[in-house]
Amino acid sequence: MAVEIFTVHTDLADAWVAWDGDETKTYAYGGCRLVGWRTRYEDAIGMLASLMRNESGYKNTMINLAVEASALDGIADELPPGFLDARIGGGRCIIRPASQEVAYVLSDPQHPDFESTILAVFEPLGEMLNEQDGRVKLTPDFGKYAGVADMLHQFTPHVLGVHCDAGGCGGKASYSATGVTAAYETLTAEGLINSSDVTLIGSAGAMGTTVLADLLDRGDREVTICDLKYDDGSEEPPADLRRLGSVPGQFPDEALSRRNAMIATTWGGELERSNHELIGPGAVVLLAHNLAIPTGVDGLELIRQVSRPDVLVIPGQVLTLGGALTSRLEWFSRQAGIETFDKPQAHEVVRRVVGHWVRRFTARAEATGNPYEAMLDTCERLAA
Repeated sequence: MAVEIFTVHTDLADAWVAWDGDETKTYAYGGCRLVGWRTRYEDAIGMLASLMRNESGYKNTMINLAVEASALDGIADELPPGFLDARIGGGRCIIRPASQEVAYVLSDPQHPDFESTILAVFEPLGEMLNEQDGRVKLTPDFGKYAGVADMLHQFTPHVLGVHCDAGGCGGKASYSATGVTAAYETLTAEGLINSSDVTLIGSAGAMGTTVLADLLDRGDREVTICDLKYDDGSEEPPADLRRLGSVPGQFPDEALSRRNAMIATTWGGELERSNHELIGPGAVVLLAHNLAIPTGVDGLELIRQVSRPDVLVIPGQVLTLGGALTSRLEWFSRQAGIETFDKPQAHEVVRRVVGHWVRRFTARAEATGNPYEAMLDTCERLAA
């Protein structure tokens, strides 16, 4: 299989879309990421390929395998037609603004020129997806950008995460958050999280706010929060929660040394830049974000340094596959003509699939060394 990359060029931005080239799959799916306007072409394509293979590809592989392993037995008859038979591959999109001015506009969905700017990029992007006749489907999930999927939907049906009135799931952040809390609850039930104290880094982000609400709804957790937005004054932190100071681009030392459960819903790359040797015995680290661990040898070396016998690290692909899973449900729901997307059902499907893999990978960690290598062994062996 050869990776195929499509280029969409406009005066305002360039977009590159990759898919894994596996014609045996029902389609390829992935999200979109906005990068800096000065990002070099080589770096953008490198990130595109990495996200397509090691994030979207792994997530869709795990979903495929979980369905085959009957992880959804008991609710299979309730799922939309075609869902259980589908096998989805990896895809991805990278968008690079053409100038600092365009980057500024696209960084703020409230900017008066945002809609006209993004539509000028989405129109040819949608045309390209239509030309591929559905082989690739995307979710333009720019974090806080509610409604962006609906803008792309004006030009193509091959976009997921659209508004509920159009039969969509309304955005995938809440479903990804459900996967994170499902993993946390599974680890607690398995006796792998023993402390009621949990630190949430990235608690003010699109997914972090939902994870925070879920943790607080439990009522039996001592939650400590941390986010750059609290420090720069752009968000007001909850007054009744303990707060740690944040550090740009890395996890703060105080969070790492707390020897409790730590959940990170951040941008990516923080672990490798942090003083991870401070992580104490008994810690459980949930890296609930893309690009959490470098690819290749660098990632293996890092995770082996961090995953000591008394430290458990769960990789982001397992924790955040809920968005990809819900998007798959949305597509087959829309194809069946179901007017109202079944949100409770989607959350239950995510809980079951994430719980399945958390149990499997932690059980196999004794043989493979850690859940990350157990995941790699599973996904890479299938791709070989």
